[in-house]
Amino acid sequence: MNLKYRQFHILERELEALAPMHRVAFAAACCERLYPHYDIYLRAAREDDWDGEDLFRVALNEIWEFLAGKKVEVAIFRQLYSDSDQSYPDHENIETPEAQRAADAILNTLELCLDPSVQQTISVAKEIHETLFEYIDYLYQCEDEYSADISHEELVKIVANHPFTVREMAKQSEDLQRLRETPTLTAEFLQWLRTSSENGGKSLLDLS
Repeated sequence: MNLKYRQFHILERELEALAPMHRVAFAAACCERLYPHYDIYLRAAREDDWDGEDLFRVALNEIWEFLAGKKVEVAIFRQLYSDSDQSYPDHENIETPEAQRAADAILNTLELCLDPSVQQTISVAKEIHETLFEYIDYLYQCEDEYSADISHEELVKIVANHPFTVREMAKQSEDLQRLRETPTLTAEFLQWLRTSSENGGKSLLDLS
């Protein structure tokens, strides 16, 4: 099985075959590849003398502990959602628009812990697809060959064939395959899933 860019019906079919907690694990791995975008925003905010806690990292860490078997009450996840939502990247001061996508993915995954549905999992994946589209569109506009007359369909094809997208779709496909083959989310497997998303500290767009 190979996932294709924006072909969510394929992802939906794969997710339906997974146990609820496995869907959360898939989403958490997606968040790890998006998180560096939020970290970029956070570093810029701290340079402007903001000294708040990185609540999105706290929330993502809590999700991994939940996957590892830690008993987490519903109220705690709801509080994490509320607290993190208050630290959402400001539209006026944001350094990278990708930070908002990373924040949304983590918030969606917190909700997924409470309701591990297929559609909620897809909402996390969609943050990745939109991140790829927006950034690659920006890169394309910076190129000398850029044409303002390009159709939306042509742009989608460019994004789908871009190395960032090809790599991300391959990683998601690998994660889903490993999740299908792993009935129990052991500590060893979760460690692999979490760290295999690392890209030398860079995001899925090679930003850091």
